[in-house]
Amino acid sequence: MSQYLSFYYASLALILLSMLISGIQLSKGVERNQSFYFMSIASFIGFIGAGLVVVAYIFFGNNLDPYRFFEELPPSLFKKLLFLGYFTFGLAMLCQPLYFMALRKRVSKRIILASVGCVILFFLTFLVVGQGGNYLDRSLGAHIFILCLLGWIVIEATASSKIFPTIWLNLIRSGSVIFITIFLMWMAFIFAVNRQGVFLGFTIAEISQFDVSARFLRGALFVFLQLLILMHWMENFSHNAMKVKARDAQIQNLLQEKDILIENLSNKNALVETGALSAGLAHEFNQFLARIELNSDEVIDKINRPDVNLEDLKSSMNNILKANHSAANLIISLKKLFQSGKDAAASINLDKLVEDVASLYADRARKSKILIELDLRASEPIIVWDSLMRQVVANLISNAIEALDSLDKERKMIHIESRYDEKGRYQLCVTDNGLGIRLEQADKLFSLFASSKSSGTGIGLWLSHYIAERHQGSLTFENLPNHGGVTFSLDIPPGEKSVRG
Repeated sequence: MSQYLSFYYASLALILLSMLISGIQLSKGVERNQSFYFMSIASFIGFIGAGLVVVAYIFFGNNLDPYRFFEELPPSLFKKLLFLGYFTFGLAMLCQPLYFMALRKRVSKRIILASVGCVILFFLTFLVVGQGGNYLDRSLGAHIFILCLLGWIVIEATASSKIFPTIWLNLIRSGSVIFITIFLMWMAFIFAVNRQGVFLGFTIAEISQFDVSARFLRGALFVFLQLLILMHWMENFSHNAMKVKARDAQIQNLLQEKDILIENLSNKNALVETGALSAGLAHEFNQFLARIELNSDEVIDKINRPDVNLEDLKSSMNNILKANHSAANLIISLKKLFQSGKDAAASINLDKLVEDVASLYADRARKSKILIELDLRASEPIIVWDSLMRQVVANLISNAIEALDSLDKERKMIHIESRYDEKGRYQLCVTDNGLGIRLEQADKLFSLFASSKSSGTGIGLWLSHYIAERHQGSLTFENLPNHGGVTFSLDIPPGEKSVRG
């Protein structure tokens, strides 16, 4: 008998270990919800409980033949291990109906504590009955406990199958119903014998021997039920893993679409800025061309002279080269400002970048009688996306010019200041002495398509805010007292932190 029980609980231990291992393997990369933890706990504790019973029978279960009933066993390590194994196994089986419940809703702490309390109460009662009652009393109590668990499994499996219909849930429900039917028949028989002392010619001792044989059937059914639960467990997490992979793929597609949308918005914003800068840039290029033309005429005039001296040509040629270099630098700055933004993050001098962008707006500001002051004190390089950061600076300067352009005041000024704080964060402040941001605009200032200007797209500040966050930084604003203007502050962290987004 001890060999049979050892084999029986060893089989259960292997099944529960398979549940635990398969669950851990299948749940990699999958959100581990409450149902996962319930079944993992059931598998782990059940494996320990079944293992304790196996150890008890193999190593300490010798010379059991003289004892027919559990209560007849003398106090020993075998009896203690056996009871501890049964108790641990009972706690593990409690987690299985909780697992099915967690498939469709979150299980509250109150239900968990109440369930554990019932198991503890049952085993305490079992100890009392084992000391003062007989075999049938103890057997009746054990069957009631198992029936409660099986009935709960049927209820929860039925409810879960309505939401997640699978063949395994139907088989678990059917197997549990068959199990319950056999247990009810056996309990009715035990109850009748326990009341009469003898029933259909069978005594308590004879029924106890018959019960030992019936354990083979009940054990086989229980092992079969655990195999069904194992199959559902594996199918459930395989299905969840596939759903998570599909969801991850969908998220990646959405992120790609988001990047494409932002790039399109960035290009649209760049086109708007091109229109705003076109007059000023045309004037700048015309100045360069005029200088080149003037110096070229001087060179031609000097060459046509009979007493031409090559030294006299150097000054005019140098002026032509300077004008050409200035025009080339302007084109490079313009190209960097409006390129697609697919360049890699690199260590650059942000102060030099600010100077380049500010130079593009110099003529536009001059025509609007706006003075741009630069106070740049952060010359150390920082890792950023060059083209994206140029768009932020361009948007801030352009917005400041537009805020001042319509004002009728003598001294219109934009002050641009940069520095590194004590934590090594780059801070750029663009301040204008306009009217500031109105209260009704403040909450939605960085929202997409939110603009207070009739000619604005509502993209610039939103895009600048997004670019700052992509650099793990921030873009904020603060109105100056007495409607004295507004300061936009760009904050970028140092090193690799700024390009993790």
